[in-house]
Amino acid sequence: MHPGSSLLHLEQQVAAELAACICCNECLLVCPALDSPIHIRDLNEETMTAGSISEPIARFARSCYQCGVCATARVCPVGLHRDAMMVWLKVRLLRSGRGEKGS
Repeated sequence: MHPGSSLLHLEQQVAAELAACICCNECLLVCPALDSPIHIRDLNEETMTAGSISEPIARFARSCYQCGVCATARVCPVGLHRDAMMVWLKVRLLRSGRGEKGS
């Protein structure tokens, strides 16, 4: 599989999951990497938007270590995979040159 097709598949998966998100904020409430409050609506919007990623969202994405707590069935009432969404956000940060902590 071509690397570009893998990213396209991930982008499509993330877009579908973001559309299904009910914005309950439960995934963020259990996240051990979240050091300052953000709202799921902002995180969702900045995950897929073509615009820039705000510093609070970028800081959160860089601190996410993909532990999977947010993706457990007991956390998300609709069974979404926030972990895949965070990977996509990390890809966007890397492409913008802001992927490393402190950048």
